This record gives sequence, structure tokens and C-alpha cells, in this order.
Amino acid sequence: MEKLLKVQTLATVVSLDVVSKSILPMMDKLVVDDIPNIRFNVAKSYSELITVLKRLPSEGTIYSLEKSGNSAPPSPRGQELIEERILPNLEKLQKDDDVDVRFFATTAAASISGEPMVTSP
Repeated sequence: MEKLLKVQTLATVVSLDVVSKSILPMMDKLVVDDIPNIRFNVAKSYSELITVLKRLPSEGTIYSLEKSGNSAPPSPRGQELIEERILPNLEKLQKDDDVDVRFFATTAAASISGEPMVTSP
């Protein structure tokens, strides 16, 4: 669970390569963890990553962009990662036995298309 909290904290200071090669493979494994609180936090972390991936440029990080005051278009690869790597796992989590896991997976999935967030489980 500690790694999940770090994902949420570090999301704005990592590049697309770090997300793709390090963060997403770890989260792939945790989607099927036996402990509901782990799966719950995975769904919450996906929500954070989706927000970052929608803004992340091809080179650099959100933090470096904001610090420099420059702007860069989001990388199409970010959207690909959302659709190909995150969405399938969120769909699994939306069918979870635990109501909280389902809620946060549904909330994260809704953030992909920019739908309004649901406010209660």
C-alpha cells in the first residue's frame, strides 16, 4: 500500500517512460491482490494517473512544465496508456466484490472521459 501512496505523490514528477515501464506493471499485479484495501487504493491511484497522463508531454514531467512556465501539448501516448493499460484494469475492478473498490474504479473510469465524479459509494 505504501507504493500506491507514492504513486499518488510522485505522479506529477515522472515521465511517460517511468509510468509505462515501472508504475503500470506494478499496478497490474496489484489489481488482483487478495486484500480489498489494496485494490481500493489501486483504483484511487489510477484516477490520479489518468489526470497526469491526460496532461503529460512526450518529454519531461508535469512538474517540470509547471516550474518552467512553458506549455506543451499532451502526448498521444498518454491517452494510449489510459485506454490500453488502465481502462482494462478498471473494468476488472468495476466488477469487484468489494463495494468501495467498485466505487473508486467507476469514479476513475469516469474521469477518462471527463464525466462528472460520483460523490458517494
